[in-house]
Amino acid sequence: MVTNIIDKAPGKPLPKPLAGLTFVLMWAVAIVLFSIAHLVTDPQAGAFVVDTGLVLLSVGFSMLFIDWARTAVRALFFGLIAIGLFAIADFGQILVMTYTLRILVPLLALYMPVNRISANFRIFA
Repeated sequence: MVTNIIDKAPGKPLPKPLAGLTFVLMWAVAIVLFSIAHLVTDPQAGAFVVDTGLVLLSVGFSMLFIDWARTAVRALFFGLIAIGLFAIADFGQILVMTYTLRILVPLLALYMPVNRISANFRIFA
């Protein structure tokens, strides 16, 4: 029987202890950022501190559901992009962009477990 489905592994697997350590470190830094955000006197900088914590929480949560090292590096890279976009939105006072990112970043992190569970289902295979 010939099959046209190629299931190649996308690189090296991500070790679970490394994923767990990344999760704990990012959540710890995010909690510290949330704790010191009220001490920042500039309102835009305070919002940026909170939004940076939000990105770290989201990326840390998604690390628990990532299986490959290359995917983990991409998640960290997209987290850096999100922090940059939050910097532009917060310091530029673009409220629509800020609130859109505040909704979109955690939503994409919550899609990670759904993606991992649904990857095991084959519809027409």
